[in-house]
Amino acid sequence: MKKFISILVALTLMAGCFSCSEEKDSKSDSKPVEADTTISESDGSVDEPVVQQQAEFREYKAEDFKTINVNLTKTDKEPPFKLHSLNISELDFGERMPPCKQGEYRDKYKPDFSDIDDPDIDDEYREYMESVRTEWENICKVPAKGAIQFWRQCGNDIYAAVGYDTYCSGGDHEVSIFRVDGLTGEATEIYRHSDPESSFYVETIAVPNGKVYIAVRDKGLMYLDGDKLVPMHYLDGYSHSLMGDSSDKLVFMSTKEDLKEVPVDYEAKEGEVFRRYSENEAYLINGEEMVISEYLPDKDEWKEISRRTYTPEEIDSGIEYENLPRVYGKLAAHTEKPEGKRKLDVVTDEYRVGTGITGLDILYADHDRLVVKLSNKNIVHVFDIAKMEHYVLDCSGLAPMSQYFEGGIFVYASNTDSNIYYIMPEMGLTFTICKLPEAPDEMSGESISCSFNAYRGDRSFGFQQVIAVSRTQKTDPETNNVYYIDYENDETIYWVNGDEMNG
Repeated sequence: MKKFISILVALTLMAGCFSCSEEKDSKSDSKPVEADTTISESDGSVDEPVVQQQAEFREYKAEDFKTINVNLTKTDKEPPFKLHSLNISELDFGERMPPCKQGEYRDKYKPDFSDIDDPDIDDEYREYMESVRTEWENICKVPAKGAIQFWRQCGNDIYAAVGYDTYCSGGDHEVSIFRVDGLTGEATEIYRHSDPESSFYVETIAVPNGKVYIAVRDKGLMYLDGDKLVPMHYLDGYSHSLMGDSSDKLVFMSTKEDLKEVPVDYEAKEGEVFRRYSENEAYLINGEEMVISEYLPDKDEWKEISRRTYTPEEIDSGIEYENLPRVYGKLAAHTEKPEGKRKLDVVTDEYRVGTGITGLDILYADHDRLVVKLSNKNIVHVFDIAKMEHYVLDCSGLAPMSQYFEGGIFVYASNTDSNIYYIMPEMGLTFTICKLPEAPDEMSGESISCSFNAYRGDRSFGFQQVIAVSRTQKTDPETNNVYYIDYENDETIYWVNGDEMNG
């Protein structure tokens, strides 16, 4: 990897990037740090006191910071990192015959094909159901090819939950977790579940500091010790998903719904939240509890960040996740609007910063730096608390979206035919990383769709491009509604390894 610029040179160049050189004379509202004194009396004498600094909660107003409007300067030099890529659709995880497709379990988990005998269904739908039944019967005769169900990245490695169980009414009975070398594509199995009596669906994978943690539906949180899974027994009965945006944080959102079972044809009354989970299963949601917690591996302890209970009205309005504290980098943060004011504060466990902004999205928060962007325009604000400087970067002329990672800002669009940029915030130095390709012309089908989004892993940040080609569509002739689409996906990921950026 070619190194473009060192931190020392970057700081030196900063002096020539801005015309503003006046001394900072602003004051903050932070409280002074108090000292705790411990005295040793082991031999009857008084030793020199040991001072332990206890950091106080800090508060800053927008005017406490010196504002610097940073001009973006494009360069054709190489960025200070390498962009890797891998087509994960082409990975080969082999083939297996799942145990639920054999012997006594074959009919136990057979899908419901009773609609075929319904005289009221149209001929096209009956034909489709018959083709599905034929496909299921063929699946029971030949091994299934492994397909990725969930994946997460750690540095240059991809950790993937791979399933071999298709068309099974009883869940996922043949699943493995692989570690894939992203630079070579070589896959190594690190855990295997093969049990016709027990389903195993991986909802989350996290790999901070090389240790693998997973959340399994109906089984809770676990970690991998060698080739064994060890239950963590935290909030049993809750559903868990990874929420942290930091490589060295394990932050989970755990939810539990208060459910009342009702008939699948139940007609919900005003104020009720009705959910149909399957053809034979439906519930009213009477409430939901949501807990956000951080797991501290070195102490084997949980730190609860927030806990909230939501009413059916709140769930139905879709605001249940609004303004929840979550980890952005190093610290949990959320926004607050002080009483009688329009502009938002960002609050962490360590400080409160008045941003002077009415609508914002938090991108990053650590002990001495806060990064936010406007909600309706790609203008990024970097608050350097150590220097008491506020950098403003208008990135809207490059692309509409930004993410902060390892000291820099990645700027990109949601469409594939666009550039990815990387900006050094204090200098405004802007690198063009690459231009993502469009869907290739040779991919034929009834329709083609492309999606592109940024993602965070552990010690990595990347972009996911999915080209979905619709091979087959089935449409109800009376309603003209499409009830079945067969897609073939081509999925490529592009990423930056945080360790390589710092190394």
